[in-house]
Amino acid sequence: MQDTGIIILAAGSSSRLGTAKQLLDYQHKPLVQHAVEQALSSDPACVIVVVGADAEAVAGTLVDHDVKICYNDDWSTGMASSIRKGIEALLNDHPLLTRCIFSVCDQPFLEAHHFMQLHENQLESQKGIIASAYADTLGVPVLFSNFYFPLLQQLQGDQGAKKIIAAYPDDVVAVAFDKGSVDIDEPADLRYLIQEMVSVSEAKAIIKKHAHFVRTGIKTLSESLGYTVAEQIISKYDIPGFRQSSMDGYALKFEDHNNRLEIVGEMRAGKQSDVTLLSGQAMRVFTGAPIPTAADTVVMQERVYREGDWITVADEQLTLGMHVREKGSEATKGTLALAQGTVLTPAALGFLAGIGCEKLLIFEPPKVAIIVTGDELQEVGQPLSFGQVYDSNSIQLRAALQKAGIETVQVFHATDDPAALEKILGQALLASDLVLLVGGVSVGDYDFVVQSALAQSVRPHFHKVKQKPGKPLFFGTKDETVVFGLPGNPSSALTCFYLYVLPAIDRMMQRADSVCYSKAVTTVDYPKNSGLTHFIKAHLMDGKVLPLHAQESYRLQSYAQANCLLVIPEESTGIVAGEEVQVIVLL
Repeated sequence: MQDTGIIILAAGSSSRLGTAKQLLDYQHKPLVQHAVEQALSSDPACVIVVVGADAEAVAGTLVDHDVKICYNDDWSTGMASSIRKGIEALLNDHPLLTRCIFSVCDQPFLEAHHFMQLHENQLESQKGIIASAYADTLGVPVLFSNFYFPLLQQLQGDQGAKKIIAAYPDDVVAVAFDKGSVDIDEPADLRYLIQEMVSVSEAKAIIKKHAHFVRTGIKTLSESLGYTVAEQIISKYDIPGFRQSSMDGYALKFEDHNNRLEIVGEMRAGKQSDVTLLSGQAMRVFTGAPIPTAADTVVMQERVYREGDWITVADEQLTLGMHVREKGSEATKGTLALAQGTVLTPAALGFLAGIGCEKLLIFEPPKVAIIVTGDELQEVGQPLSFGQVYDSNSIQLRAALQKAGIETVQVFHATDDPAALEKILGQALLASDLVLLVGGVSVGDYDFVVQSALAQSVRPHFHKVKQKPGKPLFFGTKDETVVFGLPGNPSSALTCFYLYVLPAIDRMMQRADSVCYSKAVTTVDYPKNSGLTHFIKAHLMDGKVLPLHAQESYRLQSYAQANCLLVIPEESTGIVAGEEVQVIVLL
């Protein structure tokens, strides 16, 4: 391959997908990165990536890869301009190369050996064109000998490699690439990107990467509990704005503390006039009261002998400045009082009130839509017909969202009809920052969530997680809106909420993770097969954890009694009594 260069065409705008397909995730990396890494693994002389639309973002995914980025400012005129640009860059840098391979970035099943097969077949056949064969056609990746370089430079408009392949059929060898027919052009094609089941840790990492919506808003102090400050709070005042006593006692000059001192008045908290203290004098002061000018120390009232209007200090531990709160000791005018990212606890709100802060810029909670799907669901309070069950998911998820600080929640109910679901989802995507689709996320005949999401141009990131309960779990994004497809079984839905939705909300609100992990000792044996992480409803007390009954994913009775989830890792074959285990504390 050292006499062969690879040119990857990644300049298109992906208008049919509504997003840059070069950046779509496949096996936890952008498609263009996958194509480049497979090309590099075949050890060619060079790899050139031709970019156009979304050039900066596409190039940004390849900064750590040994490739040449070639920008085609004429990309919108058609494929030919990118082919010409690639050949030009190839000949400028490597004029003696005898072959080049053209590839695209939207074939998810492209692997290094496909490039190497083209090269090997060219050596064996001595033909000038070696093309991939799939779906009754010949296409990319395709190898051309240098004889065809001038012809490639003459292509115009939408003309691609197939024009030259068709013009020289006797100089073409086909190499089978059955999955080459899978490319990402339409929303329905996106299903190929999410076939792989991801681990729990991979799912969390993917969500963390893509749940980056942030919105700010103004709230008063009384409205701000639990939110996160979205800006630095700079103190407008010195707090306290005057020197202040921290004790009930007597203000004096420290240099006079061994002398008998005359009491010349008193200062109470709230006193608005200043007084200057002279040598030999003391003044009665109370906690929070201003310190007279020239006084520098306060002695506690319990540490003096008073005779009428005279005192004698009886405090051997008294030091200069004792019991005096200096001006600006709580907050100094013009300096940082509270850092951006601070969670507003009751103490934080009290501090801000104390420095005169009235309103705050905070990170606002996302607007959430819950779409519950299923013909079998009946509203609570209505009689059940045969085959119906009450909708518990919208109740429990709304309550969980409320506990998480979410203020705006819309609940929709959709029947098992793709058109109806797609319409409701479209409305929810326009009005919400976070959409929870509940039910219909598996692969049954009436599970329409994923296809409806793809039809609404939701970009998929994964569809299955190696866990029990909640293996069928969809995660996607559309622009900055985050979309979860939760299982319909109530126990599975709630577990997925705690594991994935709540951390996404925390990230959107710029606060620490609400999910609390701890260690405990299990009291019983609990066997399982390796391959899935298990989350067991359990009860935690005094450092010991007991798995509860009714672990089936449709049952909430044990969840209602649980105060934690016992975590048994994917690779584990079970736990034994007395073993230390990880638990998720349900607060």
